[in-house]
Amino acid sequence: MSGRPQDNGLQRVKTGVEDLVNSCTTVQEQRIGYGNLRCECSGWDRKEQMVTNIAVIYETPGGSTCQVNVEYDHQGAEFSFLGDELERTVVTNQPQQVLAMVDSHVRSIPRRRLQQLHKQIDSWVAEGKTRSQLFGEFNKLLQAEFLGGRISTNELKQGIEYTLSHFSSPD
Repeated sequence: MSGRPQDNGLQRVKTGVEDLVNSCTTVQEQRIGYGNLRCECSGWDRKEQMVTNIAVIYETPGGSTCQVNVEYDHQGAEFSFLGDELERTVVTNQPQQVLAMVDSHVRSIPRRRLQQLHKQIDSWVAEGKTRSQLFGEFNKLLQAEFLGGRISTNELKQGIEYTLSHFSSPD
């Protein structure tokens, strides 16, 4: 960071993102439910322009990695990130707008993870797995070595409920 006054907005965003991540990961079960949520900051020079990237990273059940990136241009004192539909780039000098976007995305992680779990269950059923095989797959996700790829006990419960309500093929 260059220490220029306009970089105070960058520091506000970095601190806000770190606080948000910490608030979602203090308990092991919650850390799993947010996909081993973490943030990383890196900086580089691009054509004599200093840039800082803030990445918010997490995984979905089974281990797919997802992330949200915010780029800060020190010279223009502007943040940029992809909008909700991922079709346009939002450019702003308002730290609060950046923090609101990151907060919204982070708060949606449990829903996104559950949607991914439902897709995985649908895939297992389409493969012809029996109920006992499905429960074996759940067990593998509970014990996965990769923390972000695991499922929480709440996700397990919701996954079982989804399985039982959508698929009634006995062993």
